Amino acid sequence: MIKVSVIVPIYNVENYLKKCLDSVINQTLKDIEIICVNDCSTDGSKNIVLEYIQKDKRIKLINNEKNSGIGLTRNEGINAAIGEYISFIDSDDYISCNYLEELYKTALKYDADIVFTNNLNIVRDNIIKPYYHNRIHIWKKKFKNIWQEGRSNFNVSTTEKENTPEYPLVSSVNKIFKRDFIIKNNMQFQNFIVSEDTEFFYKYLLYMPKMYYNNNAEYYYVQRKSSITHSIEKDNKMACDSLEVFKNIFNFYKEKDISLLEECNFYNFTSFLFVFNNYKADNKNEFYKKCHELMKNLNVEIDRKKHAFYAYSMYIMKTYDDYNVYLDKIESIKKKVFDIAWWIPSITLREKYKKVNLDKLAEKNWK
Repeated sequence: MIKVSVIVPIYNVENYLKKCLDSVINQTLKDIEIICVNDCSTDGSKNIVLEYIQKDKRIKLINNEKNSGIGLTRNEGINAAIGEYISFIDSDDYISCNYLEELYKTALKYDADIVFTNNLNIVRDNIIKPYYHNRIHIWKKKFKNIWQEGRSNFNVSTTEKENTPEYPLVSSVNKIFKRDFIIKNNMQFQNFIVSEDTEFFYKYLLYMPKMYYNNNAEYYYVQRKSSITHSIEKDNKMACDSLEVFKNIFNFYKEKDISLLEECNFYNFTSFLFVFNNYKADNKNEFYKKCHELMKNLNVEIDRKKHAFYAYSMYIMKTYDDYNVYLDKIESIKKKVFDIAWWIPSITLREKYKKVNLDKLAEKNWK
């Protein structure tokens, strides 16, 4: 029986692919299949996979007929998978040798629908550092009995789980998903350049999966200059895709469970802000207009007192000049908030805003 299907989307990664595949074929969990989906690479990536197939018969190669993007490429892998669980690994990243065994062990122990690790590391110029989401050095002291493995009761309405081992990274990597759960709920990735896994993950959460974590598994995210997320400011389509993802998640929660809509919008909006804040300054005029039209059409309703920072972000929907005023003011507010937050490192992002009473601070600076 195939325990885990590992799906590796591939596009022009010849300089990274061998390290990725080596980390997968050398897993301590042997009952796996490795599905490499080549999205019309123009370099030597396909030949590398063919070379590895000769070494390891667990590797399968699917060649897309046309370049489809990472979301649809992952879907090809899902459709071909026969494993009990599915793991997505980006082809320029790599994993620890016990990665799949640790996650699968927890999945089997609790009959989990999803198991994730927060033991994430970023690799830049061969220097390895903990990813911003990785707070294991803190959790070892603060959560001595549960930092390694446990149940995650996180959903979009449980903000108290932030900064704890229960809080998952919004991503499709660093996890294994029960394949039957994906099929039962007809889960598919959309055709976006960026944020495609944000939409997938938030939709997955709505179906209330049994979620656990195992931080003994390690995922290494290789940041390269040509990667999609690193070059996000260069491409207008990425910014537009992020708006579409925001809209899709909003409409999905509005249709399926409106009681969670407001909380979902908060998390959804923080993902969107990543794109917004990294967008090229000289093109922001057009992007602002798109933001304005989207927010106006969605007619987002929120609790201004409950989500102060979010509220100020969402209510600025008028003109480009308004956006410029907003940016100047909000930067001033953020500086004061984070100056204070340096002295309060243990509280969550939302609690930081409550602590300094952002409503009053914003009103003072808005004048």
